[in-house]
Amino acid sequence: MLTHFDPQLRGLLSHPALAAVIVPSRTEPFGRIPLEAFAAGAAPVVATTAGGLAELVIDGLTGYTAQSRHPASLAAAISRALACDSAGRARLRVASRRLAVTRYDHAQAVAAFCAEVAPWTVTTGK
Repeated sequence: MLTHFDPQLRGLLSHPALAAVIVPSRTEPFGRIPLEAFAAGAAPVVATTAGGLAELVIDGLTGYTAQSRHPASLAAAISRALACDSAGRARLRVASRRLAVTRYDHAQAVAAFCAEVAPWTVTTGK
């Protein structure tokens, strides 16, 4: 169990013995932990629906969700994650990786920012 940042986190997130990544946040502006888990291939991710977590951890698609500040809901989501079989973990892993790559691709984000803020910097290829 990790309760704080550790530089070895990426290696731990991809470890085959990992049963679940649990993010029990009461408030969460963005959702960096699930994104790191998605990028590392960790599955399943269990998170509350606090803030940005609700946009990343989609119940049954990219992980399992629980109501924020509701221990029984969190316990139920953890139980679902632990009961997930290898095919379910693979499905969650593919969907979560796809979400991370399509929504948070660095090159796409920079291009979209430039197109919005400084459109003259973007070439159209014509």
